[in-house]
Order: sequence, then C-alpha cells, then structure tokens
Amino acid sequence: VVVAGSLIAACQSLVFLLPGLKPGTRLEITQALANAWWVLFPFTIEVYGGISVFWYGDRIKGGTGMIIGNHRSNLDFSVGALIASRAPSLGGCGRLVPLMKNVLKYAPAVGWVCYFSGAVFLRRRWQEDKSKLTATVDDMVTHYPRPFWLGLYPEGTRFDEKKRDEAQEFARKRNAESRSAISRSNSSPSTASSSDDAPAVMLPILENTLLPRKKAFVFFAQHRRLRKCMEHLHDFTIGCDGGDLLLRPFLRGTIRTKSLHIHTRQIPFDSLPKESRELEKWLYDCFIEKDRRLTYLNDNGRYPMEDKYLNGEGQQRHRCLFLCAAFSIWSMIWLLVCSTFAHWSITLGNLFLFVSVLAHSLRNALKPTPSVPQGRRERKKTN
Repeated sequence: VVVAGSLIAACQSLVFLLPGLKPGTRLEITQALANAWWVLFPFTIEVYGGISVFWYGDRIKGGTGMIIGNHRSNLDFSVGALIASRAPSLGGCGRLVPLMKNVLKYAPAVGWVCYFSGAVFLRRRWQEDKSKLTATVDDMVTHYPRPFWLGLYPEGTRFDEKKRDEAQEFARKRNAESRSAISRSNSSPSTASSSDDAPAVMLPILENTLLPRKKAFVFFAQHRRLRKCMEHLHDFTIGCDGGDLLLRPFLRGTIRTKSLHIHTRQIPFDSLPKESRELEKWLYDCFIEKDRRLTYLNDNGRYPMEDKYLNGEGQQRHRCLFLCAAFSIWSMIWLLVCSTFAHWSITLGNLFLFVSVLAHSLRNALKPTPSVPQGRRERKKTN
C-alpha cells in the first residue's frame, strides 16, 4: 500500500509540473490518480480483513457536501475511503477533501497523495488556521472539481480513554462556571450584560466520543460561499464490534474487530442554523446522539432497532470480487517492477505473497455473510 501510494504521489507531482494546466484540471487529474490507490483501503477492510460492514440510516448519495464523523482510530482514513467509495455519484475516494494535521503532510503515501489531491492541512492554532481556511475555502469553491466532500472530524484527535476523561473533566468545569455565571446574573440584574461572556451552551458529558471542537465546524457552516456550494451535510456514526480498528494489531494479524457499523444521516446544508450558538448546540446534540448509539452498540453488538438497516448495503459479494480484481492489478504492476529491477528470487517471493493474500481474500469474499446485523443475543442463539 505504501509503495503504491508513493508511486501515485510521484505521478501526481509530475502533473503539478505540467505547464498550462488550469488549477481545476490539475486537481481533477490528481484526484483521478488518487482513486486508483484509495480502492486498496476498502479491499483491506472488507475483503482481506474479512470485516462485515453494516450500514444504517439514510442511503449515501453523491453531490457536493461536508461530512462529519466520530474519530475512533488511526485507521479512520481507511474508513473514510470506504464510505466515499459507496457514494455512487461522488466520483471516487479522490474527491474526498479531508482536514488533516499539518505533520501528516509528510507521511509517506497517505500524506503525499492527500496533499496533491487538495487536502487541507492545519496546525491546530486557530488564529493561523482561520486565515488559511478562508483562502482555502475560496479556492475550493472556485477551482475544486465537483462534486467533492469536505471531511471533518470535529473531535480533532482520535478517541482513547485518557482523552475522554480529560474531555469530561473540562466539560464539568466549564458547565460549573456557566451555572455560576447564570446564578450571578439572576441574583444581580446589573451584571446581566456580562453573562454573554459565559458559555451559552452546556457541554455534554460523553462516554464513547470526545467533546467536539466547534470552531472549524461553525466556520464552514457559516461561510456564505460554501453554504451556496454545499448540498448536504453527511453525519456518520462509526462503531466497531469486537474492538476498534487499529493499525498495529492489523499489521500483526491480531485484529479483533468483528464488524464495522456505520450510521448515515443526510441533512440539507441550507437547513443548518446560521448563528454560532445554535450551530454549537446542534453539534453537541449531534454527538450526544452518536454517544447514545455507540453505547447501544457496545451493549448489543448492533445499533438500535429504530435505526433503519440498509438491506443490500452490507458486504456484497460482487463488490468484494471487484476489490479483489483491483488488488490483482496493483499486484501485477508491482511484480512487473520487481522483475525489471530486482533479483528473480525477490519477484518469486512477492508472487507467492500476493497469491496467498489473494487466496485468503477470495475465501473471505465468497463466504456467506449475515444479511442483517446480528446482535449478541442472536449470535448466541445461532451458536
């Protein structure tokens, strides 16, 4: 995957060196090149990993929009590629424009490909990032090929228990300050005007997500040109049954994830509030709902029964075979490179490795998978 991504990034860099190309045309080419690489990530999750993917809520549609989701692991960019690959009219995973930490710009493969595909890299210092975002959004609305998805993880960093405890402590402290300010305002009308300095929205105490950071979300939702450009906000709740999808266990072959559960809520972008405090409350309510859904998943192995399950949107056999074909093409490209520049023994070793991976993946692709997500009680009855 790293070698393939580096090859794609090299091709993208050559496109940037071509003279006379308009910015939109250059991005369209580099994003099309990125599509050829991003397809390896759904293959890794759905086929090679053998992880069943269950979809709930609204059916994913294309069109220009913004996506938000909870940030569970260091493989969430793979889940993002999986989600984007399901949008029929988006034009591929290359049209996903994520907000990323600035340091990831230098990460081999994924950072390079995202950089040439128009991703937005931030230093997480708001005064610096705000001016950059203003220029980037203007460029995005003017030059980016459409449709595209602007991807945002409002939590700002991936979830773990230590960060969750810190977020809960921060929320409790801020809520106590807010209650104290409200109490002083009620007891002394002369100080009522200063109550605007206190947080107007109580912060939620969340168990399965971190406290979302509001600034970037509010900035995008209030940007006039972006509101005219965006068709929908796609709200994804991403949960894993059996353990989070993490990079190190995945590389060691000790992955515990049994199934991936993705709930989609599609909201017309122009229906979002326009005032900052209303947007802040909307975002917190959104994460309260995610937390409720993830709590149910942890207890029952699926999302609540009232969340509509999308039949036919799970791990489909023909889709898995297509992903196997894409992996085979990349394998042949790599074997061609090896046979040209490396010793025959290295080529033979890689051939054996690819055949083993493909055989394992085909076995996963052809095995029967549940047509509906089974909760833990149903699995126990089946066993």
